[in-house]
Amino acid sequence: MSVVSPVKLTSRLDQKMADGVVSGELTRLKAQQKLAFRTCNNVLVICTAFFLLFTAFQRIGNLQSSLNIDANISVNSLSIIFACLIISSIFLPHPLIAVFGLKWTLAIFQVP
Repeated sequence: MSVVSPVKLTSRLDQKMADGVVSGELTRLKAQQKLAFRTCNNVLVICTAFFLLFTAFQRIGNLQSSLNIDANISVNSLSIIFACLIISSIFLPHPLIAVFGLKWTLAIFQVP
């Protein structure tokens, strides 16, 4: 699965060919495979980073819920946090991607 659309991939390769970097059909195929590999690699890195970040957040939430057992503070705070997370995940991605672009949206909002 490639994140880069075929149109963008073709335009990038055509630009490289115009610059004289890529020549020949075999080299074009190798460049296409290299770009697809880099794209998959970048997606895996972002997924791993998000996984580790969310795992750490979950562990801190569990610790906080075991320490604050008075008057259901822990349950209420975790409920509010996860409700905000769900609502923002549903409604915010499209406007933020339209404003910042996909790459900068991912980069900015990975920072806690």
